Amino acid sequence: MKKLITIAFAACLSVVCLADNPPSRHSVRVGWGDMLFETLVFHPSGKDTYNPEALPGDFRSKGTYDYGYTGHIFADYLYSFTDVVSAGVQTDFEGIFWKVASRDAAGTVVSDPVRVNNYNLCILPSVRFTYFRSEWVDIYSGLSVGLLMAFDNQRQFELAPAFNLNLVGVRVGKGHWGGTAEIGLLNALKGGNDVFMVGSRIISVGVNYTW
Repeated sequence: MKKLITIAFAACLSVVCLADNPPSRHSVRVGWGDMLFETLVFHPSGKDTYNPEALPGDFRSKGTYDYGYTGHIFADYLYSFTDVVSAGVQTDFEGIFWKVASRDAAGTVVSDPVRVNNYNLCILPSVRFTYFRSEWVDIYSGLSVGLLMAFDNQRQFELAPAFNLNLVGVRVGKGHWGGTAEIGLLNALKGGNDVFMVGSRIISVGVNYTW
């Protein structure tokens, strides 16, 4: 097994060493990605189906509603060492918003709502491998590993390891400007009971500039 790993590593290193210089060294990009995981986890709570006649008149239960989502807003910079290997850093930001209020036994809101604004900011050093280049299309994959900072307007703050696996990405464009589309998996968690996101930002699109 060790011999196989050594051979694979040597083969990858050979590809990198034999690669030509890239047509441009620098790349900056801004983009947007979906929040499928967050919309599945953070959603309005169902109304309690109690029998009002069987409960006291002052019965109350808390519920959440009026959710909003920004999607993943990201930006990155990459420096191309060769035609194949690029490295840099990416920042990813998202916001999730909702209201919390008390309901009576019939499910009617009976208190002033409290607005909760929840934010996640990821700082992710990144590496990209471009395995196909042409005049109009580049195809690549990559990996980003870093840190998530979660905070909200209730003065809560947490840190968690984060990583993004870019399974496949395509850049289309000629010259300095281009558009990108990626399929990936953005994850941030401390353990099985402390999960911030799993398989988020599955699809993302962006606009980049190279020079």
